[in-house]
Amino acid sequence: MKNCLTVNKFQTGLGHGSLRSDSLARPRSAWAALLSATLLSACGGGGSSTGSPSTPVPVTPAPPVVLASGYPNSPVTCSTDGQRAWLRDYMDDEYFWYTQQGVPNAAATSMDDYLFSLLNKPIDRYSFAESTAAADQFFVEGTRTGYGYSLGWADAAQTVLKVRIVEPLSPLGQGNLLRRGDTIVSIDGFTPVQVVAGQVGSVRTQGVPRTFVVRNDVGVQRTFTVSSLTFALSPVITSQILTAPNGAKVGYLMYEEFITTGSVALGTAFASFRAANVQHLILDFRYNGGGSTAQARDIASMVGGSSVAGKVFAQYRFNARYTAENFNQTFKTSGLPAQPLEGIGNVMVITSGDTASASEVVINSLRPHKNVVTVGSTTFGKPYAFLPISACGITYSAVNLEVANSVGFADFSSGFAPACPVADDLTRQLGDPLEARTAAALGYIATGRCPTVNGQVKSSILAATRAGSSTSASTNASPGQRRGSGLGEMGPRATRVD
Repeated sequence: MKNCLTVNKFQTGLGHGSLRSDSLARPRSAWAALLSATLLSACGGGGSSTGSPSTPVPVTPAPPVVLASGYPNSPVTCSTDGQRAWLRDYMDDEYFWYTQQGVPNAAATSMDDYLFSLLNKPIDRYSFAESTAAADQFFVEGTRTGYGYSLGWADAAQTVLKVRIVEPLSPLGQGNLLRRGDTIVSIDGFTPVQVVAGQVGSVRTQGVPRTFVVRNDVGVQRTFTVSSLTFALSPVITSQILTAPNGAKVGYLMYEEFITTGSVALGTAFASFRAANVQHLILDFRYNGGGSTAQARDIASMVGGSSVAGKVFAQYRFNARYTAENFNQTFKTSGLPAQPLEGIGNVMVITSGDTASASEVVINSLRPHKNVVTVGSTTFGKPYAFLPISACGITYSAVNLEVANSVGFADFSSGFAPACPVADDLTRQLGDPLEARTAAALGYIATGRCPTVNGQVKSSILAATRAGSSTSASTNASPGQRRGSGLGEMGPRATRVD
């Protein structure tokens, strides 16, 4: 007989590739039971003297062996030595590359730096630590503290810094003070080069003023000051019904982060697509660094419709110690934010180096079932997931799993190269059918070909930064951000908006 474990308040996610639970320091065997019970679309029942199909018998894992550090429970002590001993035991057990760890750095000045010394470099450019409060703010509350903007170089020479995106509910968004395409002259007196280098500094509290000098697309310069606030994130930045050059109806969704607080807006967008009988989709993930696997599976299920019902969405593979606990996650057929779409032809995905984790899983998981065409620049490359674990106020996201699609493909650590390489067009708003990447996607839908410029496919990957991030570069940034100078489309939340 198969038993099912009833789980409350469990959140799955690839929020920079993670699977989250409200329960911390959980024994590995219990994690497997939780994941299997929560993620798989169904679990069978059978008669017995102690249970029935309507009354599942909970699985009770064997009590774990508690080590001297306190692992797998909480650390015995939150002293520096106590936390380090606990973290080493955790990495020895659950880290995906547990046999290929680095040498512990006794001189590390923070637990984040200490974790960094334990990573399997250079392969692991993903694992990091952050305050538990910051992790909960993103995953549980769906909020951010700051100003609500993201910046990118508009030219290959990196001389013109422009606004890429503004969070709608942020101080800058609500006041309509910044718009995509505005040129940054200075922020708090710092030049664009200094801003990108991180000299503006991070902000994690409300009420901190910041002064902007910007120039709009017609050359009008403005100076204004705005204070930081805690604001709700808006995963759905915009959704539109567009028309391809051949007359086909196309649903366009600009989706920035896979978080559960975006379910209502996501459902509204897909309901509008269904009502309009769209024939193709454009999923704009160009700035999407990941988030909840539940949301990723919801989107993929609504895109795939009945053609993917019951099929494998993703395969999750643990380290060599726990291969017996590997499991599959299937596409959903019910409980979605909106009814699935049927008969979708092309699934155009707009990508960049910020497209990471859950975004890449959607691409990879749909490819065996749908015609998925990427437009933009190469994605971040993260075929791995975390089971975040918290101790002494710090949440550790160290790689625990590899994520593959239904045919077992997970070899995209170098990212997905675009089928149609097209530079980000900061002169037009997101969702504008004339914006270069969106226009390329619409053109492909009409002709089945990528756009060309002077006989060659247009290709330009611009460096980008999410300036003034509320993520501290010294304690909370990913290893990729610490080694890079804050340039280059860095990927999941390492360069998130402030």
